[in-house]
Amino acid sequence: MPDFRFQLNGYKAANRDAEITLVEEISGTQIKRKPFLDGSLNIKNLKAGFYQIKVKHPNLIHPIFTNRVRLFPQKNPTVITVPVPEDIFSDTPIRDIPDADLGPVQQSVNAAMDSLSPIGDKVAGEVVRSSDWNILVGAVRDFGSALQEITNLVAVRGHDHPEIAEKIDQVQGNFINFSEAYGKSLLQIQREIEALNMRRSIEGMYDRGQVPEPERKDLLDRIDELANNLELSTPVWTKKLANAAGLLLSQVNTIASNQDDPDIFINDEQVQQVLAFATQYHNSGSQSSPESELNIYRKTNSLAKSSKFFGK
Repeated sequence: MPDFRFQLNGYKAANRDAEITLVEEISGTQIKRKPFLDGSLNIKNLKAGFYQIKVKHPNLIHPIFTNRVRLFPQKNPTVITVPVPEDIFSDTPIRDIPDADLGPVQQSVNAAMDSLSPIGDKVAGEVVRSSDWNILVGAVRDFGSALQEITNLVAVRGHDHPEIAEKIDQVQGNFINFSEAYGKSLLQIQREIEALNMRRSIEGMYDRGQVPEPERKDLLDRIDELANNLELSTPVWTKKLANAAGLLLSQVNTIASNQDDPDIFINDEQVQQVLAFATQYHNSGSQSSPESELNIYRKTNSLAKSSKFFGK
């Protein structure tokens, strides 16, 4: 089965605590591994296909690297190079500890693997000689010694520094609090833009369809309710948005049926814009997280013919 070979390149001090998470897209199987101090990591015996990769470091809130990668069904490993810029650690410096030399360990393992090649082709009923057994025992011993050496080289032996740990916890807490506060503010600003843009687009559609004022009130009141309750949780706010979008889609069909030429009304650029937004909101339904909610707005941004903020 094919293998991945990852290589972290850039800021070497980050290799010590970096963690690589690999998720197979079809099955959702998740694998987490830490690279060697030289930034290398081999993950063997995987299924060919597409994977999501995320490289994280405990000193950073956001991942160092995320991407979609493909594992090819080939004998040689699929090599993935991960850039690790030094400047992202500029505000959270990591003490640069000299890298452990894993060359001797790798040489020992390779030698043990080579020693097993002559005795690896036994067939049923063939005698296992004492020399074969001794080779096998020697290879196992070499593997054990290599594993012990890797543990000594990579595992940190020392003592705790509670005062440093407390300070790190404090700084990390401050970053998390800031990130959460900033995220909430950003989400509320985006919600306000969505509500204002939706109201402006709906009013333009009503004007084109010559809809009487009393028939506009229900939907516009719902949009105003959204604009006046920006602090609601994501599941509640997006559910209200989806319900308003469903009502809007129904109204567009009703207004079109009352026109002398429904096709002219439906094909109007502004009406098409309203339909595109409403369909996206309605199909997305209630969302569970702010990230997924913001993703809806990113999709509607791509549908917009002009800036949501300023309009045409």
